[in-house]
Amino acid sequence: TFMAFEDKFGIEISDEDAEKIVTVKDALDYIDTHSKK
Repeated sequence: TFMAFEDKFGIEISDEDAEKIVTVKDALDYIDTHSKK
């Protein structure tokens, strides 16, 4: 599922960061912080 996020939002999620993403809010916060603006 993280690959879909990477493709959709143009970000790369490291394995280390992926382990920290547990909830939907975690995912949204990560995308907001790391997405290209």
